[in-house]
Amino acid sequence: MPSNAYSNLLQHLHRAQPALPLETIQAALAFHIANQNPLPTPLAATAITSPLFLSHPFTLSRLQVLSNSFRHALHLKFTLVSGPRLSFFEGSISTRLTEWTKSLMKGLQGGNPLLRLAAAGGVLQGLQDLQTQAKANSSIGMNSSHTASENPVSDAIRAKVEDEVVIAFAEVIDQEGVGREWESEFQQTTLLSNTIQVDAPADQISSPYISLLTLSLILAGQSLPLVASSKLKALPLAALSQLLTSYITETFHEGDFLRQSAASDTLRLHIASLSRLEALVLSIALDYRPRIGLTAAQETLNHLREMAHRVAGVIPHLLAGDIHSASDAETPSSGPWLTLKTLLFSVIMITDSVLSACIYVPPTVYHLSSTSSLSSPASLSLTTILTLFHLSFVVSQFGGISSQGNTDEASFKELRKTAYLALDILASGSNDVPERFLDELMNRRVSILPQISGSQELRHSQAAVKTVVKSPIEETIALAQISFALSCIEQLVPVLSVRYLKGPVWTLIAPNLVLRHSPYGTLEFPSGSTARQPLDQLRRETFESAHSVVLAILAANAANVDAMNKGSRTQELSDGSKGKATEEDMSLSDFCTRLVPFYSKSLIQNSAPGKLSTSQVRIAYAALVRSASNSVLPTQDESENPCHFTLAWYCIDELLCAIRSLGNDKLQLEQQHRLRLALMSCVSALPLSLLGRFFEEINDSLKVDIGSKDNLDNAVDLVQRERDRTELIQALYREISEMVGDREKGYVLSWWSAFATENSTASSRSMIAKL
Repeated sequence: MPSNAYSNLLQHLHRAQPALPLETIQAALAFHIANQNPLPTPLAATAITSPLFLSHPFTLSRLQVLSNSFRHALHLKFTLVSGPRLSFFEGSISTRLTEWTKSLMKGLQGGNPLLRLAAAGGVLQGLQDLQTQAKANSSIGMNSSHTASENPVSDAIRAKVEDEVVIAFAEVIDQEGVGREWESEFQQTTLLSNTIQVDAPADQISSPYISLLTLSLILAGQSLPLVASSKLKALPLAALSQLLTSYITETFHEGDFLRQSAASDTLRLHIASLSRLEALVLSIALDYRPRIGLTAAQETLNHLREMAHRVAGVIPHLLAGDIHSASDAETPSSGPWLTLKTLLFSVIMITDSVLSACIYVPPTVYHLSSTSSLSSPASLSLTTILTLFHLSFVVSQFGGISSQGNTDEASFKELRKTAYLALDILASGSNDVPERFLDELMNRRVSILPQISGSQELRHSQAAVKTVVKSPIEETIALAQISFALSCIEQLVPVLSVRYLKGPVWTLIAPNLVLRHSPYGTLEFPSGSTARQPLDQLRRETFESAHSVVLAILAANAANVDAMNKGSRTQELSDGSKGKATEEDMSLSDFCTRLVPFYSKSLIQNSAPGKLSTSQVRIAYAALVRSASNSVLPTQDESENPCHFTLAWYCIDELLCAIRSLGNDKLQLEQQHRLRLALMSCVSALPLSLLGRFFEEINDSLKVDIGSKDNLDNAVDLVQRERDRTELIQALYREISEMVGDREKGYVLSWWSAFATENSTASSRSMIAKL
């Protein structure tokens, strides 16, 4: 006989306007579904046909109550069947829960498809919760239940639940005409409307009316990711992707959400699940229907790029404090800034899934496609990079794509993964795609400094920098764009033509090879601004990115010369055997040859305190010397002639001259020590024919340190000088023991042995012996 509580629940279910809070009804419904005897089929059927949930218009709050009731009922039932067995003949936990779930799903037959989607989705989420908990208990060795490591229900009943979710969702979108192009011509998709019936229940009047299609998408976003991918391919994936894209773009008001109010809280609360569903739909389309998937993915990414472009135009007003929202605050973690970050997360979630799937699409699919120029992995990657470029200021809030991050600072690993995956795809494709990316950047004039006239000519970085009066806001945005562009170019250097390296790339690099600091007190934003990132921090990031690109160019040249050197050992090239590729390699070598004197002076200037760090100077100068050593390709007989390595010794001589020219004040002594450490790092970059002369200079440099003790004013200076000398010898030893090649190893070790023996002081001999 039914209890009074059960009778009261039925009464409330049959009321279109509940007298109790929905949370109370949710808890009661979940309890009685779990405890219904013998089976929950009648109560489940009553619930999805009750006036409480069938009253129009449907509301998200009531659908969530229905979904959560079935989800929580599964948890309660699992707790009940996990108790002690009352009879020896009782089945296992999995058997009893499977039978109960099967009966629960029977109660959903014939119901409204939207309500069936909510209820079946709740059951599927509950099953996933139990399976996740069982795996967690098994991994940590919790065996309080003898079935802790088993699936909560059989695979067959879970498959039926997944089928019910897919079928219910398909019925909803079919009723709304999704996928029928001839009907969509006469329909306008409305995701959010404020039209509410006059006699609607009170809980419906307090919230905007959401269309059935949007409600189904929100519910599907919670459950479809738990369904096997092979079942989702039956859905109209292209139409569904288009619909989800419309949902996402309308959630952010097509990119104009900053100029208006913030996006609706009702819609924005579910943007994560909808973005995840969009990513899943595009991934499945690319796996099972690659041609349709490529086109759908390109359309979606194009919409995201257009939206990001609109957002980029609004960010200056946001920085200036001209835009406020109802939830505006002084911190970038609320209001419009939270919406900006949410937009970036959605973009990353979708593009990461698209790029991860498109790399497995056979080339024959998009090469034979009539729209191959518009939809291919390379074009998808290009669109992704340009989208992130428009959002570069938001990206900079997470440290950019080159920052590794740590536990003490903002880190967005998925952002870096997506950006580098896109760059890898660009670099592995045809050369014209990376160059199209550079053309896009140059068309948008990504520079806060005047372009260098005659970009083919290398000029000193200090001469290239001119004072330009720009507001801090303008410079902040420009620096974020330049830093992002340079990080991308660094990865694309090996596939860029020399024409682009000498032209637009160098135009972007040269003005940023000098670190500019703002005078104290000049970095003030408007009083209403919410941007607090120091401008000097962005300047440093751009400065370091520019030097990284130069090092990438030098590394590409060294790799080309090494490849040519290996080829020359296997076969002798005839006079007419040089093709276009060889000419390009030699052109790159010529460019790097002209780059060496310029960059040598730039590194020496940037070795001063407050500019490049000591490790950065050492790595950069060693790479420069290595490139200079590889700039010539001597024959076997000429390889021992020092005259063929004049450019490499020029770098060493510049370094020695700079060391000797520095004075004795504290800052210059610090810079002098940095340059000497850089000199030690050059050991492994020099050819064998220059090592004898190099070690003479090294030995003289160390002896100067010893002989200058009488000139020191106090004991503190003497201690510091000995400490610096110890660091020099340690750095030299690491280079000799770890970095020197096999060809030079014998000579270097013999010099080191003689140096240790002839060292002038007993304490120094002891220190060298410890190394």
